[in-house]
Amino acid sequence: MKRFLRYFLYREMYRWLRNAGKDDDASSTESRTSNEPHQPTQQHVDDLPLDEGPLESTAELKTVLQQMDPYDFEHFVADLWNRMGWQTDVSTAAMDKGVDVTARKQHPYEQTTLIQAKRYGPNTTVGSPDIQQYASLGQQYNGVDKVVVVTTNEFTGQARDLAERLNVKLINGDDLVSLVVEHDAIDLVDDYLEFVTTVESDSASEHPQQKADTADEPQPEATESTTTAESEPEAGPATHSTAVPSTVWEKTIMVAIPGWIVAFFGVEVLPESLWAIIFFAVWLGLPVALYLDARHVREYRDWPRYWWAYVLTSLIWLLAIIPAGLYLWRRRSIAESTEAETDRSSAPDTATADTTTTDTDTQSQPQTESAASPDASSTPTERTDSSKRAHDEVSTTDRALDRMDIEYDGDQYYAQTATSPNGEYIAAYQDGRSGAGDDDPEPGRVFLFEDDVLQFTTEIDRPNACAVANNGTVAVVDWNDWGDTLSGTFHVFNESGHRFVKHQFDSNIGPVAITPDGEYAATSTFNPDCSTYLFDVAAGEQLLRHENQHGNVQHLEFVDRKGNWMLRLGTPEDDSAYGIDLGGHIVWKSQGLQRQARLEELLESSTEADLHEALDLLKEAMELASEDYEERNVAGQLAETHWKLSKTIKQEDGVTDEWWEHLNQAAQYYRQTLPRYDGKQGLSKVMRKQGKQHLNDGNEAAACDCFEEIAHLEDEYDVQLLTDADKRRLDELQ
Repeated sequence: MKRFLRYFLYREMYRWLRNAGKDDDASSTESRTSNEPHQPTQQHVDDLPLDEGPLESTAELKTVLQQMDPYDFEHFVADLWNRMGWQTDVSTAAMDKGVDVTARKQHPYEQTTLIQAKRYGPNTTVGSPDIQQYASLGQQYNGVDKVVVVTTNEFTGQARDLAERLNVKLINGDDLVSLVVEHDAIDLVDDYLEFVTTVESDSASEHPQQKADTADEPQPEATESTTTAESEPEAGPATHSTAVPSTVWEKTIMVAIPGWIVAFFGVEVLPESLWAIIFFAVWLGLPVALYLDARHVREYRDWPRYWWAYVLTSLIWLLAIIPAGLYLWRRRSIAESTEAETDRSSAPDTATADTTTTDTDTQSQPQTESAASPDASSTPTERTDSSKRAHDEVSTTDRALDRMDIEYDGDQYYAQTATSPNGEYIAAYQDGRSGAGDDDPEPGRVFLFEDDVLQFTTEIDRPNACAVANNGTVAVVDWNDWGDTLSGTFHVFNESGHRFVKHQFDSNIGPVAITPDGEYAATSTFNPDCSTYLFDVAAGEQLLRHENQHGNVQHLEFVDRKGNWMLRLGTPEDDSAYGIDLGGHIVWKSQGLQRQARLEELLESSTEADLHEALDLLKEAMELASEDYEERNVAGQLAETHWKLSKTIKQEDGVTDEWWEHLNQAAQYYRQTLPRYDGKQGLSKVMRKQGKQHLNDGNEAAACDCFEEIAHLEDEYDVQLLTDADKRRLDELQ
């Protein structure tokens, strides 16, 4: 615990100042207009924003645990339970059958606990199917008192309900951090990972509680066999920016700074009463002025995010001029950038090409209620705005491959676009707008163009992803609102604006895809639901719900596979990508998943083969292992196999060169598994066996080296490895 708190107190003031002045160009651009949503960014689970350095909070400790290798995490959990007074064994990957760690305790009574360790990143949760599987472990093994599931992130609501009914104990990331702190086990984290310090991310997702950020990537070129849709970023920048007006409190800060200088340098010159007036006026007035001005500025901008840092630091009189000067400098930078943006937005666009159409209003068909889901909406027919309006003009300007300027009904839209595979249709969409404290946010809008002619347009609260088929059928993801609730709505329209599908979710939704013929559409939800949904567009029905096997999905794509549609979850380059057919069966796996399946097959086969054949299988597995935790796992089984072979040889032939060779190989592989607890124990037993044999051979120097290596492991990892007999021998040899 002392190591955990080592730097916390004396660095806290520095962190306030660092955070207060840390707003870079990206964050200031993000906050220039109050009605512009933040840009989501895609972030891989393992690419967490971490830097080397000491841990300073429990939140940072949780982030570190989420970055640990999955197999190392199993051994970390075993070491933690060992620290809590349990005797633990870690199962091999091939033979665990859902049991990662077996923990036993003799006092106050004999207990056996089976532990499943799930090292998940911030975008992945443990679902109810996992709980159903692990709950049955108590009946599969004799004498089991409790089943525990430990994760570094969170459990879904369904998983918690099921665990309560099936008597499965759940430990989420926050609970795990509490156990580490309670049992003073920070040193165990240090054994597996160096201490790190979190650093601020440059951008964050605006969508409420959305843990999985989406990437702003250009629309990929479509082919006749595939159609792609990704979770899209927010709409383009707003057309107008409102400048932050000056306040009397800003002027007070300006006056307080020279007042501070006068008081500081005039302490020996000014009359005592005058100096006291200036001193207290600055000391009390500056924090108040900073607080009130910051509150006013935040009505127009998201800056300053760390207003409390300015206020608290200004209470320290000797440092007060620093936050005051920094605050004024940042305030002016925001104002200047806003003016420049306003100038750019008001400049005429010389490349505008107007296309005007006039038509009449159309009425959308009645919505078909989804028979497969209780969440499907059954609201009455909704009207969409058609391009056939008598007095509305639509002008468009192409800005980039996936952007378009649209002027419609007197409003300007800077919309993102998605193009049909045949290139005939373009769907454009802009997110809604909402400012700080805005009780009536402005909805977004979706447009469909065929050869630059507007086919239909409709208002949607927050369209944030879109896909369009060759026949003009459009699938749209709606983030719904700007509140704290997890929700989303999936829409599908035909080329005339008739709504075929409207499905509401209790989770945030991200990517969207539609087949080129417009027959099927799909979308994926984020935590806690974390599933992919497939819809029959013409019938307006949900075909299936597939629970994602590897957490949140950022990319969906329909692929023509031998005349049948396959929905691919993830890009082809993703190691965790796989594909399902229209029945929800997995029909394709990425090379990464295939490699992992072969690796697990080799590990399982090695446990059933004889020892010499097992060595060949494990050597092939070592060649397939690409991740550090995979190499450690294979090394652990190789070490155990060499150890077993050495025992067999000694029983049959005695001490031979082959016996020594297998012991040396076992020691080498055990060293590769460190700092795992099994590696420490395994290396110790090999050194002990070799040391005793050296004593029998009269080689005391070599024996001493063996027992000293065990003592070194004890000192390095703070774990009991030497037996009383080992200590006695070591004392005699030294």
